[in-house]
Amino acid sequence: MTPRKCPWYITAHAVRRYLAIVGRADDDGPEFDRAEEELMQVAIDTVGSGRQPRRLGSGLLQYRGPKPRRLMMVVSDAERPEGPLPQLVDVGLAHAGMRRR
Repeated sequence: MTPRKCPWYITAHAVRRYLAIVGRADDDGPEFDRAEEELMQVAIDTVGSGRQPRRLGSGLLQYRGPKPRRLMMVVSDAERPEGPLPQLVDVGLAHAGMRRR
């Protein structure tokens, strides 16, 4: 689902959560594609910043994204048959108290 130089595969669930955060319509058309592109850029910026993720009790990784939104991104680095990249599985707002799992 996620091509290019993005460091993670981005799940449809993560895109839909992002659409809800930014207050845009949840559709499978241009808004979805635009949101996926925006999340790809956030992922690139986050990994490129050198920020280290937290390992949650569930084994997932939690990253804090750059300003202005400071998204909290939950990433699975478990191996999967779909490919070698980690997978962005959830997105939330850092100041919304996204809990560690």
